[in-house]
Amino acid sequence: MANRRVAAPLRVTERADYALKSVLLLSVHEGDYLTTRAMADHFGMSPKMLASVLQRLRAAGIVESRPGWQGGFRLSRPPGRIALNVVIAATASGDERSSALPNIGAPLRPRSSTPALNDRAAELVNDFWRALDDHIQSTLTAFTVADLVRGRSP
Repeated sequence: MANRRVAAPLRVTERADYALKSVLLLSVHEGDYLTTRAMADHFGMSPKMLASVLQRLRAAGIVESRPGWQGGFRLSRPPGRIALNVVIAATASGDERSSALPNIGAPLRPRSSTPALNDRAAELVNDFWRALDDHIQSTLTAFTVADLVRGRSP
């Protein structure tokens, strides 16, 4: 029996994971303010990293904050009006793409002495990455935080 290779799952940044989990928890507690500590404890997250993520989400207008004893963070609009692509994009630093896909503009190393074959292979692979990126982006745009709460799958 031949060994079957299992494809690795699509990888996302830790920041994007923290952001999605945070908005999910905030949507379950819609209208309530939750502290960074409460959210970090709930998911076993780094409070320092989560604080950074929440500040990015606040800057993007996804969450709002209130200081003080009864302060914390809450969603700034209903979960059905927050697309997942916006949440993920808010976590990307200026030098990162909002997509979790490889750099599609990266040239392939030539493996053949036939330049036309190299060019065609690179073109085909780049077309594949672009199509996959388009599919993922449209899925993330179509899904909202409310869909995530309901357990709706793409």
